[in-house]
Amino acid sequence: MLELIWGILNIILLIYFIIVCLKSVKLIKEKIGVLASFVFVIGLLSFVSKSDEKKVANKNIEILNQSNPRKAFDGNSYSRFATLEDNLTSKIELRILCGEKKSDKELIILDANCNRTGFISGTYWNALNIDIDKEKGKNYCRYNVSGIKEWKILGITIFSEANDFTGNVLLKK
Repeated sequence: MLELIWGILNIILLIYFIIVCLKSVKLIKEKIGVLASFVFVIGLLSFVSKSDEKKVANKNIEILNQSNPRKAFDGNSYSRFATLEDNLTSKIELRILCGEKKSDKELIILDANCNRTGFISGTYWNALNIDIDKEKGKNYCRYNVSGIKEWKILGITIFSEANDFTGNVLLKK
C-alpha cells in the first residue's frame, strides 16, 4: 500500500513540475525573450532525457558456457519461478532455468535471473547478487537473492532499503 501511495505522490509531483515549467517558460519568454525561453526548454529536456547507466533492473547469472552452449549442456531445460515479494502493486520474481542431462538424468542449474513487475513508479529494485545452490541427487535448490530497493521522488533517491530473500525451489520436469 505504501508503494502505491508513493507512486501516486510521484505522479502528482511530476504533473505539478510540468505545470511550473510551462508557466516558467511563459514568464521567461515575456520577460527576457524567445531565445532565453528556448535555451531554458533545451536545458530542461537535457535533464529529463539523461540516461542512468548504473541502474540495473534485472540481474542475471549465466552458468552456461556462452561461447558454445552446446558443449556446456546437452538435454532438456525447464523454467521454475519463485516469488520473492508480492505486494499490492508489484512482484519480485526469481526465474531459474534448470536442465536435465541426457547421460544421468541429473538436474543442473543453467541460468537464473531476478526481475520486478507491476506498478513501480518511484521505487526501483536493483538485484545485486543471486546465489543458487543445488546438491547432487536432490530435486530442489536453495536460493539467496540480495538487492536494494530505492525510493525516489522525481528521480532523486530519498531512501535505500536492502532486501535479502532466501528459500527453496522444487526443480521438477
